[in-house]
Amino acid sequence: MLFLWKRPKIIIVAGKGRALAAEAIFQVLKQKFKVEKITGENFSFLWNEILIFETKLEKIENLHFFVKNSKAPIFLITNVGEIPPDKYFFAGARKETEKMRKLIRILPSSARLVLNFDDETIRELGDDSNIPALTFGFQEGVDLRASDLHFNHGINFKINYKGNVVPVWLDSLYGKEQIYGVLAAVVCGVIFDFNLVEVSQALKFYKGLPGKMRLMKGIKNSWLLDDSATSSVFSMIEALEILGKIEIGQKKKIAVLGDILGIGKYTIEAHEVIGEKVAKSANLLFTIGSRAKFIAQGAKNNGFPEESIFQFDDTGRMLSALKTEIKEKDLVLIDGSTEIRMDQIVQEIQARG
Repeated sequence: MLFLWKRPKIIIVAGKGRALAAEAIFQVLKQKFKVEKITGENFSFLWNEILIFETKLEKIENLHFFVKNSKAPIFLITNVGEIPPDKYFFAGARKETEKMRKLIRILPSSARLVLNFDDETIRELGDDSNIPALTFGFQEGVDLRASDLHFNHGINFKINYKGNVVPVWLDSLYGKEQIYGVLAAVVCGVIFDFNLVEVSQALKFYKGLPGKMRLMKGIKNSWLLDDSATSSVFSMIEALEILGKIEIGQKKKIAVLGDILGIGKYTIEAHEVIGEKVAKSANLLFTIGSRAKFIAQGAKNNGFPEESIFQFDDTGRMLSALKTEIKEKDLVLIDGSTEIRMDQIVQEIQARG
């Protein structure tokens, strides 16, 4: 009854990149509106003009009531496929979109679809719907496009929309997932009558999320590149490529990599491929876990010095050795599956205060 009385506007954010997209959308829209970002079951719409639902696939059906009774809902889908580091096109499994399709079918005619154009599986959702769709991505033909990427103390790129071009600077943040999240936020800003300059200004305050390719200060006046929240083969390869590209006056680059779980029968080969990237990107390698040993093997096979590799089964002994090796102005990448608890390593070697 309260929802029907207040009738707040809603944005449903789904897909693998939903967390960053929802955070970026919140950062933009809160400049003009009362907004709440919702990740669980409890929320309040009494004083909020816009509700941002960050939802998992299995929870989408719980939002049907709000969709049916909202004046102009926005359904935004990031990606279901893994984002490759070397391409601007990819596709996820079609079965991952079945519940999304069900929600699209009940959208009112006043609704808007916002879709990641680069994920072909998501792009198809717009082709199958009568709801107007806005798309974002890196490819030509997209409604809102990112171009001209540069790396230093963060990402600098341009947003192109209807002939207008505006620069965006993401301080201390890196990676395609960050950019996709920001593009999603820009589209939502446009829908809510922001101009591109206003969105760009709002994004100056966007700080991303913990463990999502964030640069921070570490012990001994070092730098940490924290990618500890989640990991896949593609995301770790991208993190290593970015490690190799960043030039912030560092003395040496250290890769601290844990197991990647859930790969299946190609676990050994996948970890060895990651090792190839280590050989091109880092000066020292620390591995944690039984699978990550194959990262070390891949690095050695590609000419990485054996004396620059440190292998451990757990974080206890590894931390002691890592703290010894870290020197002033070193850049340290921390990456691995959530289950390996790479976040605990970040907590131990980040700067205090």
